[in-house]
Amino acid sequence: METAGTYPLFGPTHLLTMAVMCAMGGIIVYGSKRWLVPEQRKWLALALGLFMLAQEILDRCLHHYLGNEPWQNVLPFHLCGMSVILTVILFITRKRPLFDLLYFWGLAGAGMAILTPDIQFAFPHILNLTYFWSHALIIVGVAFMTVNYGYRPYFKSFLRALVLTNIYLVLVIPINMALGTNYLYLCEKPKEATLVDFLGPWPWYILGLELIGTALFFLMYSPYLISDLLHAKTNRHSQAPVKS
Repeated sequence: METAGTYPLFGPTHLLTMAVMCAMGGIIVYGSKRWLVPEQRKWLALALGLFMLAQEILDRCLHHYLGNEPWQNVLPFHLCGMSVILTVILFITRKRPLFDLLYFWGLAGAGMAILTPDIQFAFPHILNLTYFWSHALIIVGVAFMTVNYGYRPYFKSFLRALVLTNIYLVLVIPINMALGTNYLYLCEKPKEATLVDFLGPWPWYILGLELIGTALFFLMYSPYLISDLLHAKTNRHSQAPVKS
């Protein structure tokens, strides 16, 4: 059994946790599409948003009181922390611009956080549970809007996400300097073993993260890009005049 501070990547507990999250997330997303009417889906989205907000507040407080982390280290300035806030707003308002950004931030940031967790608390510690479910609900939020409301990203969404991500990175730098924090891991690597360990020393790993982030964003948009190109090609062929 894993102990606090030693959480093996893709160990039995890690794999089981991801399997449970996938199963429960699938039930929420596809079950709501199959079994709920539109008005009920709105109430479910509201309930998920309020639950996510309550869980995030609990998680931040527990990190401060149980994890003995200074208050300045538990503010929601990491990419996933901001994604939690935006997902709560998305669940409640269902605004398309939020989806456009969260599609990239959520799937890339939360997805990597789940696959390579930066966590010092082993299952079944409550901070282990809140860590995984807060990230999982970000992905559930994106999937919920995609399946139930037909939301999808466009090329302008991809470009906007890149620009906003870099703007946010610049804004976080003075926050780190003022508070002595390490939000977005701009000052040092995560303490736990993650893929960042393979990107070299500071500050070069930041450039590596930038390149990986851009590639991930494009990879996540590519299925829609391919679909759009194939659809456009099909339309051109169908509209082409038939030679007599």
